[in-house]
Amino acid sequence: MTDQASQFIDQVTEAVRPLYLAYSHAVWEAAISGSQQANEAEKQTQAALMRFWSEAERHQQAKRLSEAGHSDPLTARALKVIYLSSAKAQQDEATIQELTELEASIRAAYYNFRAELDGELLTDNQLDNMLRTSTDSDEVKAAYLASKQIGAEVADDVRQLARVRNRAAQEQGFRDHFHKSLTLDEIDEDWLLTTFDHLDELTRQPFEQLKASMDAHLAKRFDLTPGDLRPWHYGDRFFQNAPSLSDFDLDQVYEGHDPVDLSLATYDGIGLEVRPILDRSDLYARDGKNQHAFCLDLDREGDVRTLNNLEPNLRWDRTLLHELGHAVYDELIDRTLPWVLREPPHTLSTEAIAILMGERVFDETWLTQIVGIPGAEARQVAEAARQRQRAEKLVFTRWVLVMTNFERAMYADPDGDLDGQWWDLIERHQRLARPDGRTAPDWAAKYHIPLAPVYYHNYELGTILAAQIEDSLRQQAGGLVGQREAGEWLSRQVFFPGARLDWRAHAEYANGRPFALDAFVAELS
Repeated sequence: MTDQASQFIDQVTEAVRPLYLAYSHAVWEAAISGSQQANEAEKQTQAALMRFWSEAERHQQAKRLSEAGHSDPLTARALKVIYLSSAKAQQDEATIQELTELEASIRAAYYNFRAELDGELLTDNQLDNMLRTSTDSDEVKAAYLASKQIGAEVADDVRQLARVRNRAAQEQGFRDHFHKSLTLDEIDEDWLLTTFDHLDELTRQPFEQLKASMDAHLAKRFDLTPGDLRPWHYGDRFFQNAPSLSDFDLDQVYEGHDPVDLSLATYDGIGLEVRPILDRSDLYARDGKNQHAFCLDLDREGDVRTLNNLEPNLRWDRTLLHELGHAVYDELIDRTLPWVLREPPHTLSTEAIAILMGERVFDETWLTQIVGIPGAEARQVAEAARQRQRAEKLVFTRWVLVMTNFERAMYADPDGDLDGQWWDLIERHQRLARPDGRTAPDWAAKYHIPLAPVYYHNYELGTILAAQIEDSLRQQAGGLVGQREAGEWLSRQVFFPGARLDWRAHAEYANGRPFALDAFVAELS
């Protein structure tokens, strides 16, 4: 006879699955079209899903059953996942309406934004290419500032969004939305901040040494003194990726190579089939389409897709490998699990695999076997790739410190001097000089702040976990590239379990040891 807990799980699944399907399809349509109609559909289906999870009686029942525990571990975990989902959504109808209206407005602005420069509308890809390749200081400054135009357009709405999120969090007894998000994602705030303070200490000196080398290289490139360098000279809109420091341009390696072909060869080499995923995906840029990239599991039954804006360069080769990492994870989860557990145990868990796969672009074996670098060039390319990978990890860690601390400050006081705090954190962690006399909401130009809130720490935690997983793959399969044993190990140890365990227990199960910084720190040496 089915017990009360199992009946409750079945009832929740039967009710929420169609709402999830409607919402995921609406998200996909809005992202690929950017149309007002699609954006409205996403808003409405998001609100319907939020209303379901916000229902107070269901939330109280989930809380009671979860706290009572269950002899069956899967049932106990399903109850916990349902409880956490409902706790995240506890808000009244007026709050749901305001949140979805604000998010829809902001989302439409980002999707349809094209920077205006000298009377021409430019895509993010065009701006990125200018920042990456130009040696004209005035040109990169103009491109950088143009990329921030969206910030002024959405900043007021982003502040209001933070206020509304805070109000809902405080009504549940949380300090603010930052505190609520971490707690209900099963991450202790004090642990996270202590861990990131430790990362700050561990990476500060090697980053400053790297930054000095960057400054010398970029000063020469732009015919400036290091003291004249400003954020637009570093080849990236947010300095979250490292500029090349080698006379050997690693980006040239990828010119003329189709990212799809490289990804197919990579995943074929470890025995993971991605062709059906690519067939369902939307891969190339066009007007109105979301200019970012993501993976979406539309039904938890196998309809997994990625959105990209591919070009034949390092950035998009890496991005497609990354998004397909998310996709194979979603696709290979045990389909006999309860529907609510057919997902990774945590965002950082799937980010770990996506990061692991994306970093193959810096892997010597991948460069020789997949890209086909001739033997005479292999050593030079591999050394440039190794230096670039280390630089990327240091630069990105410092960027995550900016994002995490900024979001904590923003939710602590949405009405505060966010413009100034943004640049204070950039100067502290990234060692970039703020633009002279600039006062503008440049923070609001970052898509994740309003639309993937309190998320960026997951990238860094995922990077740390990816280092552990790669270390395990070396021990268990002799590496990753071209090793079918690696695909089998990932499928068995990482993908198949789904969310049957929380993220810490799953990391320990996969690697045979607890989550720790040691493998990641070793990669920075």
